[in-house]
Amino acid sequence: MTIGSVIKTVAGVFAGLLIVAGIGLKWGLFPMIVNSMILDTLKLSPENDDIYDTWVEPTTEQPVYMKFTFFNVTNPDGIKSGDTPEVAELGPFVYRESRHKEGISFVEDTVSFGSYISYTLDEEISCSECKKDTKITVINPALVGVLSMLDGIIEVLGPDGIEVGGVTYTTEMIIFLLLDALNTAISAEDGEFEDDLFTTETADKMIYAGYRPGSLNFVLDLLDTVTNFLEASGMSNLTDLIPPIPDQIADGSFAFFKGANGTADNGWYKVNTGLYDMSKYQKILEYNGGNKLPESWWGTLAITPSANRTGVKGKCLDLAGTDGTQYAPFVDQDQDLWLFSSDLCRSIYLSYFQEIDMDGVKTMQYRVTPEVLSFSNPENACFCPNVEKCVKVDEETDTWDLSECTHCNDGMLNLIGCQGAPVIISLPHFLNAKQEFVDNVIGLRPDEALHTTYLNVEPYTGLALAAHKRIQVNVHMQPNPYLTVLQNVKEVTFPILWVDETSTVEGENLDELKKKLVTPFLGIDIGVGFMIGLGGVILLVLAALSIFCGSKN
Repeated sequence: MTIGSVIKTVAGVFAGLLIVAGIGLKWGLFPMIVNSMILDTLKLSPENDDIYDTWVEPTTEQPVYMKFTFFNVTNPDGIKSGDTPEVAELGPFVYRESRHKEGISFVEDTVSFGSYISYTLDEEISCSECKKDTKITVINPALVGVLSMLDGIIEVLGPDGIEVGGVTYTTEMIIFLLLDALNTAISAEDGEFEDDLFTTETADKMIYAGYRPGSLNFVLDLLDTVTNFLEASGMSNLTDLIPPIPDQIADGSFAFFKGANGTADNGWYKVNTGLYDMSKYQKILEYNGGNKLPESWWGTLAITPSANRTGVKGKCLDLAGTDGTQYAPFVDQDQDLWLFSSDLCRSIYLSYFQEIDMDGVKTMQYRVTPEVLSFSNPENACFCPNVEKCVKVDEETDTWDLSECTHCNDGMLNLIGCQGAPVIISLPHFLNAKQEFVDNVIGLRPDEALHTTYLNVEPYTGLALAAHKRIQVNVHMQPNPYLTVLQNVKEVTFPILWVDETSTVEGENLDELKKKLVTPFLGIDIGVGFMIGLGGVILLVLAALSIFCGSKN
């Protein structure tokens, strides 16, 4: 063997080793090292200071904002006369969240805690008109809520009414007396209980601090009087007919997020730490002491009639997913991401939409799809209040027919069960709902880019680098012949405000993440590329020399 042949052989072997080593480093050793580093970094334990401290007080370094945009009513008098409602957005009023966990207790692979949140208005980043004393006009949710309480009385009394002191009072008579008294009370100018179909208050009072609607206080005063009368007359058994008063309004004040500022209103949780199985990392196991949601919140109708007949229950009471800020590492785009939202009183899922580059960090964007709030999705049937009373069975297809459940509308979620008030949740501007809901209110313009809920998740760590959780609060307005302010109105689902809870990892926090993820991968890519490229060049040169020498001989 000549020296030239030996050199060629050595060069060929060296080139092969470079290529094999490059491939092994890129797709073998390096991923194993990165995986081990990520698992160690994410370990949820008091000994792991960086991740633990951030988990306990997540907003210390990474701000979270609640942006409230109100639908300011511009034609309140016209609406009461039968005109189509007109609204104009006023906002956002931006509140900075301060989150922390208390009562933390670790047991094996679980941790329990109370989640506390407080909010502070940041006028500097709010809209120019959005000040603490800025007043807004919206439909009076308290008045609508009072009417829903009367619906509860009708349901309890049934068609026959009750007998008191030998006198039978029909349900229709009782409702007339109650509404007539309410109408007189709220119509009295400068009276104790004066109220209107619309209310004008500051954002702070309507969101957190609370205000005292006349209609609500009249009903609470009336129910208290009736209760005392029945008990004094030896008819305390009839007090069961009085609907329970939700804790949020028992003191006579109302706010959309009343009690949520600085308390554990966000709930008590138990989550998995991932100690034994990182695929369960930070999944919620219990909420307020239960591994299921309260049965009063949602129904239990199964996905199919046949399943329902065998005793199988629907999934509406299931707790699924995390809080949406963190998922198990190594996210797979083919699998939906679940999150539990205490504001929605349910778990929802987000589906992969597209890849997003955030200043050099590749993330996967997940969005809420229309199917999540659609009643054509059989898993959602149990989210419709009292659906059992209107649903029909299609025996041929073993499916539910909700065509007569006119209150079950795609894109809508009625929170009467969990909130005790007829609050209807949707996406902002009725995105993904029927067009008629948009057309019934002048000033609405649904826009996928502005109004959808999405998360940008870094796939290796499972961390949400950008989040926009958006919901809209609505109430159902309909004519009522007994109340002057409602006699001539159109029936409409009336938007009040929409909220964007948002957080974005940026600045130093994003740079730190890039150092841990992007830079190592970039360095290894450059090194591996050089090794494979050099090996390839050597093999090409050797091949060219062989061809050249062969042709010369």
